[in-house]
Amino acid sequence: MTPRLLLVQHSAGRDGSAFSGLLLADGLREAGWDVHVVFGHRGPMAAVYGEHGHTTHMAPHKNWLRRDHLLRFLKDGLIEYRGARALRRIVEELRPDVVYVNSVVSLAGALAARRAGVPFVWHLRELFADVGGEMHAPEVLKPLVRRVIVRLADRLVAPSRAIAENLLGPRADCVTVAPNAADARFFEETRTPAEARRSLGLPEAELLVGVPGTMRPVKGHAFFFDAVPPLVEAFPSLCLAVTGGGSEAYVHEIKARVQSLGLSDRTRFLGSVTDMPAFYRACDVVCVSSRSESFGRTVIEAMAVGTPVVATAVGGIREIVRHEETGLLVPYGDHAALTEAIHQMLLRPELREKVARAAREDARGRFHERTYRQRLLEVVESLVRES
Repeated sequence: MTPRLLLVQHSAGRDGSAFSGLLLADGLREAGWDVHVVFGHRGPMAAVYGEHGHTTHMAPHKNWLRRDHLLRFLKDGLIEYRGARALRRIVEELRPDVVYVNSVVSLAGALAARRAGVPFVWHLRELFADVGGEMHAPEVLKPLVRRVIVRLADRLVAPSRAIAENLLGPRADCVTVAPNAADARFFEETRTPAEARRSLGLPEAELLVGVPGTMRPVKGHAFFFDAVPPLVEAFPSLCLAVTGGGSEAYVHEIKARVQSLGLSDRTRFLGSVTDMPAFYRACDVVCVSSRSESFGRTVIEAMAVGTPVVATAVGGIREIVRHEETGLLVPYGDHAALTEAIHQMLLRPELREKVARAAREDARGRFHERTYRQRLLEVVESLVRES
């Protein structure tokens, strides 16, 4: 009988969780599994999963880790407790061998699997706000949150040690660390920088620094732009390119800051870019200036393409980049350090080449999709054997 897995995917947007979930689903399908996916929200990735041959369902559920206020937090937990009924009906109808809950925010998925008596894996992807992340819970209830996560799940997985330690504290050792992956198209990118720039409508002759990712405060756009003016003095033709969508208010705030710094004429806001390998190849340097990162997907994507990275030494990024070997790391908030790191990369082509070559080789061994799929397949199959 063909084994079946139900993937509970909270987000259907074009974000790291959805792309990682797709890598997992594709890998399981190639290994002979029948994969069904249930989304908590509508979004463009639902159609992508369908195009890849996965059956999709919809069971709305919310985020139980979004409030510090005690009563509001308890109310969100109660809503998820009740919302688990719809997910449980899907679980009981499909009768999967394993449920895979692909985000810590999907408490409803965890409860549905437990009530239906189906073994499940809980993939933890987020950080609490105390280290700059976006998850919230009343401080007094964090020990309870940890107990809920540990006691409900049959297996716990996280892409970084930073996540395991932040979410689970002294229970972090029960988590299997499986770093996220860059899919094969990043390693297979062969266009020249000029060709990549033409495909994106970017200037071909100037030095180009790129800022990838979604446009959210946690990504540190203001920190990056505040560090740029001294670079313009050293490199008058310097151009900047920013990817990703975001809330109208935040995008407006960053564009206003860019204008006030006199950088508007040299900055391109590209919005959502589907051809991200072209973006990384187009850049001379990629800067990831986040104040917090649970992992750092854009870092490994740039490494896979072969573009040198300057990044903040936060969260999971510290587990990816080896300073001065596979990239340059700077403290978040240290404008002078960020300016100097980017300056050195732009000034010294031999440094860019050395770092990019080492980073690409490292990424091929640690962050290729085949490695990621194999790690998670082993987790799922070991759970089935024990069950």
